[in-house]
Amino acid sequence: MPKLDVYSPKQLFSNEPPDMTSPAYRLLAEGDSWFSIGTLNLLSNSNLLSEMAFNKSVCAINCASPDDTLARVCQMNADPNFTDLMCGRRARWWDAIVMSCGGNDLIEAVGTPATDDSGQPVPPTTRLLLTQAEWGPAALGAQRYISDAGWQTFCTYLRANLDHTIEMREQGPSHGQPVFLHGYAFAMPRPAGAGAGRGPWLLPALQRYSIPEAEGAIVAKELLSRLRTLLAESAADATRFPNLHFFDSTAVPLQPALPDATGVSGDWINEIHLTRIGYRKIARAWSTEIEATLSNA
Repeated sequence: MPKLDVYSPKQLFSNEPPDMTSPAYRLLAEGDSWFSIGTLNLLSNSNLLSEMAFNKSVCAINCASPDDTLARVCQMNADPNFTDLMCGRRARWWDAIVMSCGGNDLIEAVGTPATDDSGQPVPPTTRLLLTQAEWGPAALGAQRYISDAGWQTFCTYLRANLDHTIEMREQGPSHGQPVFLHGYAFAMPRPAGAGAGRGPWLLPALQRYSIPEAEGAIVAKELLSRLRTLLAESAADATRFPNLHFFDSTAVPLQPALPDATGVSGDWINEIHLTRIGYRKIARAWSTEIEATLSNA
Protein backbone atom coordinates (compact mmCIF):
# COMPACT_ATOMS: atom_id res chain seq x y z
CA MET A 1 0.00 0.00 0.00
CA PRO A 2 1.72 3.26 -1.13
CA LYS A 3 2.37 5.83 1.55
CA LEU A 4 1.12 9.37 1.09
CA ASP A 5 3.64 11.58 -0.72
CA VAL A 6 3.90 14.77 1.33
CA TYR A 7 5.43 17.99 0.02
CA SER A 8 5.77 21.51 1.36
CA PRO A 9 4.53 24.67 -0.39
CA LYS A 10 8.21 25.59 -0.86
CA GLN A 11 8.75 22.39 -2.86
CA LEU A 12 5.60 23.03 -4.89
CA PHE A 13 6.83 26.49 -5.90
CA SER A 14 10.44 25.45 -6.50
CA ASN A 15 12.22 25.12 -9.83
CA GLU A 16 11.67 21.35 -9.64
CA PRO A 17 8.12 20.95 -8.27
CA PRO A 18 6.66 17.52 -7.48
CA ASP A 19 4.51 15.78 -10.06
CA MET A 20 0.94 16.76 -9.23
CA THR A 21 -0.65 15.21 -12.32
CA SER A 22 0.07 11.50 -11.88
CA PRO A 23 -1.46 10.84 -8.42
CA ALA A 24 -5.06 9.69 -8.30
CA TYR A 25 -5.86 12.25 -5.60
CA ARG A 26 -4.32 15.57 -4.55
CA LEU A 27 -4.79 16.81 -0.99
CA LEU A 28 -4.23 20.19 0.61
CA ALA A 29 -3.29 19.81 4.28
CA GLU A 30 -3.18 22.26 7.16
CA GLY A 31 -3.00 21.63 10.85
CA ASP A 32 -1.53 21.69 14.29
CA SER A 33 1.32 19.62 15.73
CA TRP A 34 -0.32 16.30 14.79
CA PHE A 35 0.46 17.30 11.18
CA SER A 36 3.91 18.73 11.84
CA ILE A 37 6.17 17.89 14.79
CA GLY A 38 5.43 16.69 18.29
CA THR A 39 8.97 16.35 19.58
CA LEU A 40 12.24 18.19 19.06
CA ASN A 41 13.94 14.81 18.64
CA LEU A 42 13.48 14.69 14.88
CA LEU A 43 14.86 11.14 14.60
CA SER A 44 11.86 9.83 16.51
CA ASN A 45 9.35 12.39 15.28
CA SER A 46 6.38 11.47 13.14
CA ASN A 47 2.90 12.77 12.39
CA LEU A 48 -0.41 11.63 10.97
CA LEU A 49 0.32 12.66 7.38
CA SER A 50 3.65 10.86 7.19
CA GLU A 51 1.97 7.60 8.28
CA MET A 52 -1.01 7.70 5.88
CA ALA A 53 -1.22 5.13 3.08
CA PHE A 54 -3.71 4.50 0.26
CA ASN A 55 -4.50 1.86 -2.34
CA LYS A 56 -4.04 4.47 -5.06
CA SER A 57 -1.26 7.04 -5.38
CA VAL A 58 -2.02 10.17 -3.35
CA CYS A 59 0.00 13.31 -2.72
CA ALA A 60 -0.45 16.20 -0.31
CA ILE A 61 0.86 19.71 0.04
CA ASN A 62 1.26 20.23 3.77
CA CYS A 63 1.01 23.81 4.96
CA ALA A 64 1.59 22.81 8.59
CA SER A 65 5.14 23.42 9.77
CA PRO A 66 7.13 23.18 13.00
CA ASP A 67 6.21 26.82 13.63
CA ASP A 68 2.55 25.78 13.70
CA THR A 69 3.05 23.71 16.85
CA LEU A 70 0.41 24.98 19.28
CA ALA A 71 -0.94 27.30 16.58
CA ARG A 72 -4.61 28.09 16.83
CA VAL A 73 -7.21 27.45 14.14
CA CYS A 74 -7.53 31.15 13.40
CA GLN A 75 -3.77 31.30 12.78
CA MET A 76 -4.04 28.31 10.43
CA ASN A 77 -6.72 30.10 8.45
CA ALA A 78 -4.41 33.11 8.22
CA ASP A 79 -1.53 30.97 6.89
CA PRO A 80 -0.59 32.68 3.58
CA ASN A 81 0.31 29.39 1.90
CA PHE A 82 -2.92 27.68 2.89
CA THR A 83 -5.04 30.68 1.89
CA ASP A 84 -3.15 31.16 -1.36
CA LEU A 85 -3.47 27.51 -2.39
CA MET A 86 -7.11 27.32 -1.36
CA CYS A 87 -8.54 30.51 -2.82
CA GLY A 88 -5.71 32.94 -3.56
CA ARG A 89 -3.55 33.86 -6.51
CA ARG A 90 -2.02 30.39 -6.76
CA ALA A 91 -5.17 28.45 -5.90
CA ARG A 92 -5.54 24.98 -7.37
CA TRP A 93 -8.21 22.34 -7.59
CA TRP A 94 -7.84 19.83 -4.75
CA ASP A 95 -9.59 16.50 -4.43
CA ALA A 96 -9.88 17.18 -0.71
CA ILE A 97 -8.68 19.32 2.16
CA VAL A 98 -7.40 17.48 5.24
CA MET A 99 -7.11 19.33 8.53
CA SER A 100 -5.80 18.65 12.00
CA CYS A 101 -7.51 21.23 14.16
CA GLY A 102 -8.94 21.72 17.60
CA GLY A 103 -6.46 19.72 19.64
CA ASN A 104 -3.87 22.41 20.22
CA ASP A 105 -6.65 24.97 20.58
CA LEU A 106 -8.01 22.86 23.42
CA ILE A 107 -4.59 22.50 25.04
CA GLU A 108 -4.06 26.25 24.90
CA ALA A 109 -7.51 26.93 26.33
CA VAL A 110 -6.95 24.45 29.18
CA GLY A 111 -3.80 26.37 30.06
CA THR A 112 -5.66 29.67 30.54
CA PRO A 113 -4.98 30.73 34.17
CA ALA A 114 -7.61 31.87 36.66
CA THR A 115 -5.90 35.27 36.98
CA ASP A 116 -4.28 37.42 34.31
CA ASP A 117 -0.81 38.99 34.35
CA SER A 118 -2.08 41.93 36.38
CA GLY A 119 -3.61 39.66 39.01
CA GLN A 120 -7.18 40.23 37.90
CA PRO A 121 -9.61 37.28 37.81
CA VAL A 122 -10.22 35.69 34.43
CA PRO A 123 -13.97 35.10 34.07
CA PRO A 124 -15.16 31.48 33.67
CA THR A 125 -16.51 32.38 30.24
CA THR A 126 -12.95 32.63 28.91
CA ARG A 127 -11.31 29.61 30.56
CA LEU A 128 -12.07 25.89 30.59
CA LEU A 129 -11.17 24.94 34.16
CA LEU A 130 -12.81 26.04 37.40
CA THR A 131 -11.05 27.18 40.55
CA GLN A 132 -11.44 25.05 43.66
CA ALA A 133 -14.04 27.48 45.03
CA GLU A 134 -16.08 27.03 41.83
CA TRP A 135 -16.07 23.23 41.66
CA GLY A 136 -19.43 21.54 41.40
CA PRO A 137 -20.59 18.59 43.52
CA ALA A 138 -18.50 15.41 43.46
CA ALA A 139 -21.43 13.53 41.90
CA LEU A 140 -20.71 15.35 38.61
CA GLY A 141 -17.40 13.53 38.22
CA ALA A 142 -14.96 15.18 35.81
CA GLN A 143 -17.56 17.76 34.78
CA ARG A 144 -17.32 19.41 38.20
CA TYR A 145 -13.94 20.87 37.23
CA ILE A 146 -14.97 22.25 33.82
CA SER A 147 -16.46 25.66 33.08
CA ASP A 148 -19.52 25.08 30.90
CA ALA A 149 -19.58 28.79 30.05
CA GLY A 150 -15.97 28.60 28.94
CA TRP A 151 -16.71 25.49 26.92
CA GLN A 152 -19.49 27.29 25.06
CA THR A 153 -17.05 30.09 24.24
CA PHE A 154 -14.62 27.50 22.90
CA CYS A 155 -17.37 25.89 20.78
CA THR A 156 -18.35 29.25 19.32
CA TYR A 157 -14.72 30.01 18.47
CA LEU A 158 -14.05 26.66 16.81
CA ARG A 159 -17.27 26.66 14.77
CA ALA A 160 -16.57 30.21 13.58
CA ASN A 161 -13.18 29.10 12.28
CA LEU A 162 -14.70 26.08 10.58
CA ASP A 163 -17.13 28.52 8.96
CA HIS A 164 -14.14 30.45 7.65
CA THR A 165 -12.51 27.29 6.30
CA ILE A 166 -15.66 26.37 4.38
CA GLU A 167 -15.94 29.94 3.07
CA MET A 168 -12.38 29.81 1.76
CA ARG A 169 -13.05 26.48 0.07
CA GLU A 170 -16.15 27.88 -1.63
CA GLN A 171 -14.22 30.91 -2.89
CA GLY A 172 -11.64 28.81 -4.72
CA PRO A 173 -11.58 26.24 -7.53
CA SER A 174 -12.12 23.40 -5.03
CA HIS A 175 -15.55 24.62 -3.98
CA GLY A 176 -17.72 21.75 -2.79
CA GLN A 177 -14.81 19.33 -2.34
CA PRO A 178 -14.66 17.37 0.92
CA VAL A 179 -12.91 18.62 4.04
CA PHE A 180 -11.69 15.89 6.38
CA LEU A 181 -11.10 16.39 10.12
CA HIS A 182 -9.82 13.92 12.71
CA GLY A 183 -10.38 13.68 16.43
CA TYR A 184 -7.71 13.19 19.07
CA ALA A 185 -6.79 10.18 21.17
CA PHE A 186 -7.20 10.37 24.94
CA ALA A 187 -3.99 11.86 26.33
CA MET A 188 -2.71 11.08 29.83
CA PRO A 189 -1.64 14.15 31.86
CA ARG A 190 1.95 13.36 32.84
CA PRO A 191 5.41 14.95 33.19
CA ALA A 192 6.54 14.33 29.60
CA GLY A 193 7.34 17.30 27.35
CA ALA A 194 8.70 17.59 23.82
CA GLY A 195 12.11 18.91 24.84
CA ALA A 196 13.73 22.34 25.28
CA GLY A 197 11.06 23.38 27.76
CA ARG A 198 8.12 22.65 25.44
CA GLY A 199 5.49 20.89 27.55
CA PRO A 200 4.11 19.14 29.39
CA TRP A 201 0.85 20.93 28.76
CA LEU A 202 -2.07 19.29 30.54
CA LEU A 203 -0.42 18.34 33.82
CA PRO A 204 0.73 21.87 34.82
CA ALA A 205 -2.69 23.31 33.94
CA LEU A 206 -4.50 20.77 36.11
CA GLN A 207 -2.04 21.33 38.95
CA ARG A 208 -2.54 25.09 38.71
CA TYR A 209 -6.24 24.55 39.37
CA SER A 210 -5.54 22.10 42.23
CA ILE A 211 -7.35 19.27 40.45
CA PRO A 212 -6.48 16.03 42.28
CA GLU A 213 -3.82 13.99 40.51
CA ALA A 214 -6.07 10.92 40.55
CA GLU A 215 -8.73 12.88 38.65
CA GLY A 216 -6.41 14.23 35.93
CA ALA A 217 -6.97 11.43 33.42
CA ILE A 218 -10.76 11.62 33.61
CA VAL A 219 -10.71 15.42 33.24
CA ALA A 220 -8.53 15.13 30.14
CA LYS A 221 -10.79 12.42 28.75
CA GLU A 222 -13.89 14.55 29.38
CA LEU A 223 -12.40 17.53 27.55
CA LEU A 224 -11.20 15.46 24.59
CA SER A 225 -14.58 13.68 24.46
CA ARG A 226 -16.28 17.07 24.29
CA LEU A 227 -13.97 18.08 21.45
CA ARG A 228 -14.80 14.84 19.63
CA THR A 229 -18.52 15.56 20.00
CA LEU A 230 -18.07 19.15 18.84
CA LEU A 231 -16.23 18.13 15.67
CA ALA A 232 -18.61 15.22 14.99
CA GLU A 233 -21.69 17.42 15.39
CA SER A 234 -20.16 20.06 13.13
CA ALA A 235 -19.54 17.47 10.42
CA ALA A 236 -23.12 16.21 10.81
CA ASP A 237 -24.47 19.73 10.19
CA ALA A 238 -24.49 19.52 6.39
CA THR A 239 -26.35 22.81 6.07
CA ARG A 240 -23.76 24.91 7.88
CA PHE A 241 -20.72 22.78 7.00
CA PRO A 242 -21.39 21.05 3.65
CA ASN A 243 -19.16 18.08 2.79
CA LEU A 244 -17.30 18.18 6.10
CA HIS A 245 -16.23 14.75 7.37
CA PHE A 246 -15.04 13.68 10.82
CA PHE A 247 -12.95 10.66 11.81
CA ASP A 248 -13.14 9.53 15.43
CA SER A 249 -9.57 8.68 16.42
CA THR A 250 -10.70 7.42 19.82
CA ALA A 251 -12.23 4.42 18.04
CA VAL A 252 -8.70 3.22 17.19
CA PRO A 253 -7.22 1.10 20.03
CA LEU A 254 -3.98 2.60 21.38
CA GLN A 255 -1.65 1.64 24.19
CA PRO A 256 -2.14 4.32 26.88
CA ALA A 257 0.75 6.04 28.61
CA LEU A 258 1.50 5.50 32.29
CA PRO A 259 0.61 8.54 34.43
CA ASP A 260 4.09 8.89 35.94
CA ALA A 261 6.12 8.18 32.77
CA THR A 262 8.46 11.01 31.81
CA GLY A 263 9.22 9.84 28.27
CA VAL A 264 7.91 7.38 25.69
CA SER A 265 5.12 5.27 27.16
CA GLY A 266 2.64 3.07 25.34
CA ASP A 267 1.87 4.63 21.94
CA TRP A 268 2.79 8.13 23.21
CA ILE A 269 6.10 9.90 22.68
CA ASN A 270 5.19 12.63 25.17
CA GLU A 271 2.10 13.91 26.95
CA ILE A 272 0.04 14.90 23.89
CA HIS A 273 1.84 13.43 20.85
CA LEU A 274 2.01 9.88 19.57
CA THR A 275 4.90 7.66 18.57
CA ARG A 276 5.35 6.66 14.96
CA ILE A 277 3.45 3.43 15.67
CA GLY A 278 0.66 5.32 17.42
CA TYR A 279 0.22 7.74 14.55
CA ARG A 280 0.32 4.87 12.06
CA LYS A 281 -2.55 3.10 13.79
CA ILE A 282 -4.79 6.15 13.45
CA ALA A 283 -3.47 7.26 10.05
CA ARG A 284 -4.11 3.95 8.32
CA ALA A 285 -7.69 3.79 9.60
CA TRP A 286 -8.32 7.42 8.60
CA SER A 287 -6.75 6.85 5.17
CA THR A 288 -9.24 4.06 4.51
CA GLU A 289 -12.18 6.35 5.28
CA ILE A 290 -10.80 9.20 3.17
CA GLU A 291 -10.14 6.97 0.17
CA ALA A 292 -13.58 5.37 0.42
CA THR A 293 -15.23 8.79 0.42
CA LEU A 294 -13.18 10.01 -2.53
CA SER A 295 -13.78 6.81 -4.50
CA ASN A 296 -17.54 7.11 -4.03
CA ALA A 297 -17.72 10.79 -4.94
